Amino acid sequence: MLESTAAAADYADALLAARKAKNILASLILVMLLFQLGLFFWARYKFAVDAPSHTADFLKYGVGLSDFLGVAATIVLAIVLLFIVLVMLNGRLLGVSRLVSAFLWCIVLAVLLFPWQAFLMNQTFTSTEFKIPGVLYTWAELAARGRLHPPLFCPALLYWARFVGCPAVATVILLVIQHQSRRGLRMALGNADPPPVVTENP
Repeated sequence: MLESTAAAADYADALLAARKAKNILASLILVMLLFQLGLFFWARYKFAVDAPSHTADFLKYGVGLSDFLGVAATIVLAIVLLFIVLVMLNGRLLGVSRLVSAFLWCIVLAVLLFPWQAFLMNQTFTSTEFKIPGVLYTWAELAARGRLHPPLFCPALLYWARFVGCPAVATVILLVIQHQSRRGLRMALGNADPPPVVTENP
């Protein structure tokens, strides 16, 4: 009895530590997405990113850092979610299905966030030709297209989908990951509300 109680406490400690790491990583990814979204609107309407300045140099490093942290934090988040799933499976805890769902969504998010446009046939990071992009843009892409609004409807739709729609979709996926993992961990830690009891009328 004491051994089972100690094991349950050990599982709970591991899940609490993993939950803290998960929340920090998810918050970091959200900040990177909001940073890129806010920088786009600033560059679109206020700031000339294609003009040389100290601010532009600073933001250039900021965009590179947001690309790195966004991708790296998502990969680490997927590893943390996988760790939680393994702990829950080993401890035969409730809520595993929600954590598995969150893990799979995290893999999808990692694929979407990766800046593929910087690597597909562009080893120098300077080509302005269109490629299938990731959600996170590079500085060269922002400088080339951030202030260039297409006059036609279809190119304009792709333009806004690239810089606004895709980050919004990634943010929704991140919120789904947080929601699913939070509910699964609440069930595993015994904090979830008990299901309603259905009684049959005599």
